[in-house]
Amino acid sequence: MGTRLLFILLILIPFFGLTQNDTIKFWIQFTDKLNSPYSITNPSQFLSERAILRRNNQNISISENDLPVNKSYIDSVLNAGNFHIHNQSKWFNAITVSTNDSINITVLDNVSFVKSIQNVQYLAVNYNDELANLATKQTILESINQEHYPYGKTYNQLELHKATHLHEYGFKGQGMHIAVIDAGFLNVNTITGLEHLFENNQILSTRDFVDHDDYVYDAHFHGAAVLSIIAGYIPGKYFGSAPFASFHLLRSEDSESELIVEEDNWIAAAEYADSVGADIINTSLGYTQFDDPSQNHIYNDLDGNTTRIAIASDIAASKGLLLVTSAGNSGNSAWQYISTPADADSILTIAAVNELGERADFSSVGPSADGDIKPNIASVGWDTYYISPYSNQIERGNGTSFSSPMVTGMVACLWQGLPNHTNMEIIKLIEQNSTQYNAPDSLIGYGIPNFSKAYSQARGVIYKQPTNKIISTYPNPFNQAINFEISSEKDQTVVIEVKNYLGQPIKSISQVITDGRNLTTLTTVSDWNAGIYLLSIHFENGTSITKKIVKL
Repeated sequence: MGTRLLFILLILIPFFGLTQNDTIKFWIQFTDKLNSPYSITNPSQFLSERAILRRNNQNISISENDLPVNKSYIDSVLNAGNFHIHNQSKWFNAITVSTNDSINITVLDNVSFVKSIQNVQYLAVNYNDELANLATKQTILESINQEHYPYGKTYNQLELHKATHLHEYGFKGQGMHIAVIDAGFLNVNTITGLEHLFENNQILSTRDFVDHDDYVYDAHFHGAAVLSIIAGYIPGKYFGSAPFASFHLLRSEDSESELIVEEDNWIAAAEYADSVGADIINTSLGYTQFDDPSQNHIYNDLDGNTTRIAIASDIAASKGLLLVTSAGNSGNSAWQYISTPADADSILTIAAVNELGERADFSSVGPSADGDIKPNIASVGWDTYYISPYSNQIERGNGTSFSSPMVTGMVACLWQGLPNHTNMEIIKLIEQNSTQYNAPDSLIGYGIPNFSKAYSQARGVIYKQPTNKIISTYPNPFNQAINFEISSEKDQTVVIEVKNYLGQPIKSISQVITDGRNLTTLTTVSDWNAGIYLLSIHFENGTSITKKIVKL
């Protein structure tokens, strides 16, 4: 990201100051954007080059709701009383302001350019610092899983969707930009398995739309667990659904309260994601009931066109972003239905199943209040492997919060392979290649998607099963140990044989390998003489493959 772009974005999407005494927040919507210094004919004033390119690639025009909120209106509000800017929304032509006295807002009752005012927070929030810095950097103790290398424990949750096929094609998220909007990313900068994100500059930006700073690693743990499902990478132990994608980590959720202002925080985060050129937004959040019961949503509100966060989700989709959202975890509660923004029309809403494809009873059900099929599809959110920001170990967890990032990463890989498709074409392709496309229901929608079939349908290619071969040997030359990856066409027992260059046997072992990639390590080689050796793999079908290796 160049200096010019950073400068533009910092002007147009600034962090705003609020005092610790402010306990009340209002959403103020304006009537128009008259006399704006910005023009839709010059979008580089308020959108990044990547955001403009996304629109151009999908034939999306720049529109008035892309223009920033009129600064003169904002200044007039701030000058009218003891208000502080919390967030703003160009899509809704609105701002959220904070104050310590609700009487202050009455001065705006008769202001001509103020369209509406809504109280979105009425109480102070008490922050809990006990969540911070609970993890220490350490090596994950699980041994490398030689079968289905490099996936380790995550193989089954990815293979349910044949996402491993996309990875074999080379699509692992490279070049895709994902915005994760969540409650915080506790200890992401210290988690084993996410180190590569920092080493390879895959963290593009961090933003906190609750506290208004750039540091998101000391808030809630939820976003860290979500991120690990997409981005985790420890070869042989853990493999996320798109480990080489790039990320914007955005905090919108205040875990210490549940107030409708958090929907407005999310809108500001989504607009930021749009402006910086993200391709995909993951939202493992949902709203139905609040600390202030007057703000509660009822089922009839969940029609995709009533709550602000659902409307904003559809606006984001209209800008070419692809949104993936959790269905919710109310399936076995009295409410049972999806939350918002899961009801939005133009997004992928994800239910939860286990790695066997069995539905989780906690997964919220549809349809949306206007009868749309919701959830759209299902993914692994029951006994999902993730990397814990507390223990820094691979653990299992439950929730549609986990099924959403599973899909987000796979969407990134699919779209990487189909760059000329629009967001809505990608969604349709995924639905068409799900298990219940011809008979969708209100539990898992169109069913469990097969991402390999979706790619094959779009490209006209057929996935080829792995063949028996040696993929690689490393390090080669070797000294203390040598690793070799084996591709297998089926589950089978192979004989691994090493001979010296004169053809004399040095070592012979039998090993069970599985369909796909496998890793084998020979460690008892320190007493071998330096020189050239022949490594042979003898497969059950009678074929053998030999590779030359060199001992130092």
